[in-house]
Amino acid sequence: MNRIFRTVVIGAVIVGVAATVIASANAAGLRVIGSARSSGDFAVAAANGSKNHARVIYLRGYGRDLSGMGVVACSKGIASIGSKSTQLSHMSSGRLYRLRMPFRGDCQVTASLSGSGHIRLQILAA
Repeated sequence: MNRIFRTVVIGAVIVGVAATVIASANAAGLRVIGSARSSGDFAVAAANGSKNHARVIYLRGYGRDLSGMGVVACSKGIASIGSKSTQLSHMSSGRLYRLRMPFRGDCQVTASLSGSGHIRLQILAA
């Protein structure tokens, strides 16, 4: 009986945490602009996306032993172009990591994620 109860409680906690993460992402006005999946002992996934008038860009990975990187290139008008890169190691599955941006504007994002097992990469922007 204790085993079943413990399993139900753990399941409820996992569902609660997932719902909270989804709600917080939606509350911030974040939208997935790029995603990729991969699997294997040494899995690698790459994705890209774009967002006009981007205010903030995040990277999120799911899986085990995660490391990632993201490059954000933004433009503002005709004469202003810039890029910034972000390296991430020892990432926690499901956590949002803010990518550095040169400035707010129309942005292109390229990201990669490595890990083991089944991995999933998401690029989110607001």
